[in-house]
This record gives sequence, structure tokens and C-alpha cells, in this order.
Amino acid sequence: MQRDLIPILSLVGVVLDALGGLYLAYDLLGGKRGPLRTITKSISYGALFGVGYALLLGVWFGLAGLLASGPALSLEIERRHSRASRPFVSAVVFGVVRAISFGVAGWLSKDAEFGIYFGVFSAVGLVVAYLIVGPPGDSVTGRRFIAIRRGIVRGFSIGIAAILSGALHREAHALSYGIEVGLVTGMTSGVLVAVAPTIELWVDNLPTYRLGAYGAILVLIGSVLQSFQYVFPMMGLSVK
Repeated sequence: MQRDLIPILSLVGVVLDALGGLYLAYDLLGGKRGPLRTITKSISYGALFGVGYALLLGVWFGLAGLLASGPALSLEIERRHSRASRPFVSAVVFGVVRAISFGVAGWLSKDAEFGIYFGVFSAVGLVVAYLIVGPPGDSVTGRRFIAIRRGIVRGFSIGIAAILSGALHREAHALSYGIEVGLVTGMTSGVLVAVAPTIELWVDNLPTYRLGAYGAILVLIGSVLQSFQYVFPMMGLSVK
């Protein structure tokens, strides 16, 4: 097995245990008015981003989607009615957060040079894209064609960033890689913004007992993942 598999599984297990504990402590966190439902939305978006990115771009981009793209989308939607929201500040904050995650994913997927290039170009492209298309629309009245437009603009900006990074890094297939990254991120972003109203409605209407059940399941899965670091050596499995 790969050398980094066990640390990744253990890390995911720790995160799931922590999230499961938060669900089980639902009442202590303020009940329905507490932050747990926002966390649930972040996890939902993150899981969908993570699966889409991981299947098509690799595990590191999947983790970037899970830990950065999903929570960022949740916070964007949460702030859509905020009077204190400043478009330029929001563009910089959310663009840079996503860009850092993409840069780290590029670093771990290829090397440090590519990751730095990709992070910088992605930050510029995502900030410009955010200023062009704006934040996600209202969770009830949002229009699907706006979601598609957002996906196209974001995918184009990230794709160009990947092409430029690959060219500076002297990648043999910089153009095809950039197109692939742009298509995957653009389509995933467009689809998730389009289905966001459904996810928002579902989470807002989850009964309390079901949140507790989710917490118990997360703790169980997290414990199983953490046990692999002990089970694999006992089975005689070695790392490469």
C-alpha cells in the first residue's frame, strides 16, 4: 500500500470522531439555533465536492474539496443576506481560501513549484471570477442558469491557472491537464450551486434525533478508520 494511506485514514478518522462528538452534543451547542446545522451544510457540500474531485483529479484535490470548497460554499450562502457583506472582501477571502487548497493539492500531487504557481494563479482567477459572477443566489429563488454561469466562469479561471502553472513547470501535457481541471471544477461547482437550495432545505428540516444518529455513525466510522494503523501491521501489510 502507499506510504501516505495510513496517515490519511487516521486523520480522516480523527476528524469524523470530532464531528460525531459535535452532533452528539447538539443541545450543548444551542440546539436548532446553534452552529451545527451550518456545519452539516459544510460537510454536505464538502463531501460532494470531495467525491467529484477525488474521482477525477485525485485524492489530494478531493481533500481540498472536502476541507475548503465545501465549507466556503456554505459560508457564501450563509452570508448572502448579510448587510455587512462586502463584495470585494468576500471575493478575496473566499478566492484565496480555495486557491490555497488547490495550491496545496497541486503541491502534493506534483511538487512544490507547481503547487505555488497553481495557488497564485488560482487566487487571481478566482477573485476575478467572484467579482464577475458574485456570490451564490438565494437558496429558495436561485436560478439554475446563474449556477451554470458561475461554474463556467470558475472552471475557466481554474483551468487557465492550471495551464499556466503546467507551462511554467514545463509539464508535457499542460494544456490537456488544465482543460481537465477546469472542466471538473467548473462542472462540480455549477452542479452544487444548482442543487444548493435542496441541500439547504433538507438540512434545515432535519429532526434532532437524526442528527444524533449521524453523530454516532460518524464516531463509529472514525474509530474504524483509526484502527487501520494497528490492523494493517498485524495483517503483515507493508507500505511502499
